[in-house]
Amino acid sequence: MRLRLLSTSAAAKNSVKKATSSQPNIVKPKLDLHLCKGPTDPSITLEKESTLNMLTQMMTIRRMEMAADALYKQRQIRGFCHLGIGQEAVPVGLEAVLGEEDCIITAYRCHGFALLRGASVRQIIAELLGKATGVSRGKGGSMHMFADRFYGGNGIVGAQVPVGAGIAFSQRYQNKKAMTFALYGDGAANQGQVFEAFNMAALWKLPIVFVCENNLYGMGTSVERSSAISEYYKRAGDMLPGVRADGMDAASVRKAADYCRQHAIGNGPIILELSTYR
Repeated sequence: MRLRLLSTSAAAKNSVKKATSSQPNIVKPKLDLHLCKGPTDPSITLEKESTLNMLTQMMTIRRMEMAADALYKQRQIRGFCHLGIGQEAVPVGLEAVLGEEDCIITAYRCHGFALLRGASVRQIIAELLGKATGVSRGKGGSMHMFADRFYGGNGIVGAQVPVGAGIAFSQRYQNKKAMTFALYGDGAANQGQVFEAFNMAALWKLPIVFVCENNLYGMGTSVERSSAISEYYKRAGDMLPGVRADGMDAASVRKAADYCRQHAIGNGPIILELSTYR
């Protein structure tokens, strides 16, 4: 099984080789910016230990999702089973920058996030099988998994975005130096409640990063057929700044997420679009 940490390009393969050597590797991910200046230092240093840790996390998520896929095809998993195969760099890159009191909430491709937030592979598979030993006691299934400071796993398209704004509001209300990552897909980006959450977050300067996982298809509908503007990091117009990064590159996700996290805590909401593919 081939699972890239950065990407499959020759330059990225060379970066992985260097990063896993004894010497740290310095890379400069490409970030597209909207109404913001971006990080002061655009480069990121990849130490051997942290790089191997990210690769291990990505491979663990991939193997877990492949096992779930096999169980679903054997009809051991009933109901829905939404996999995140191919998008492993997203949860790994975000997890790398989360602070002690930061929170995260996502849509229904949530297995990898639950794993990195503290649930075990055994608990996640048990949940998919509807067993009481599952992370949600077998009552949530694929779409409803929860862990420490991880608020799901939500089955209603786009509904997690205003909930994420509510979590960020509580952080601001309690004067915490913390923020929330609220993830949604390119399909959910066209939901009205997403724009309502943008508006409230901008009004109240909530510490939230709206993360759009753009995997090019909302279920089976391509972005060209569903969105008049497919640059999702610009979707809030002049209301919110935005950043776009390579969602297939764990280092790029990590760098962009770190910048957006600091912006959210210091200046309020920002959109982060991660270009990925499953």
